[in-house]
Amino acid sequence: MATALRNIQMVDLNTQYDKIKSEVDEAVREVMGSAAFINGPKGRSFQAALETYLPAKHALPCANGTDALQIAMMAADLQPGDEVIVPAFTYVATAEVIALLRLRPVMVDVDPQTFNVTAEIIEQAITPATKAIVPVNLFGQSCDMEPIMEVARRYNLIVIEDNASHRR
Repeated sequence: MATALRNIQMVDLNTQYDKIKSEVDEAVREVMGSAAFINGPKGRSFQAALETYLPAKHALPCANGTDALQIAMMAADLQPGDEVIVPAFTYVATAEVIALLRLRPVMVDVDPQTFNVTAEIIEQAITPATKAIVPVNLFGQSCDMEPIMEVARRYNLIVIEDNASHRR
């Protein structure tokens, strides 16, 4: 008798949701019932918890990671034509936001072992027009940020870390 094979999904959101279903459903009902979708009590509570957890002076919850990247780049006061170093191996939204703001994405390779950018790879791509670096943490593996931050300090570059796919 043959055993039926079960498809294994790369991201199994149903199983994750099943584990916290009652908590999520109750929170959604509460928000829907109050119609306080933007900056309501649940959003403010999440913001306060995030500021404590990080710990950060300010946190700005967003609808999605793309909005978060756009807000961060706008806050950095980058100007059209400024170069932003970004890994070529990432979700399209990372480079999309750079282009949307009329900045110039400079795509760099990643380390084949970690799929992350490294300080050495980044440093090779820096030009006088480079103003920022967007390291992206992928597959639960964080970039080695200390050397990246050292390169950023040496060249006076802004660092906007993309943690959309980061797991602890």
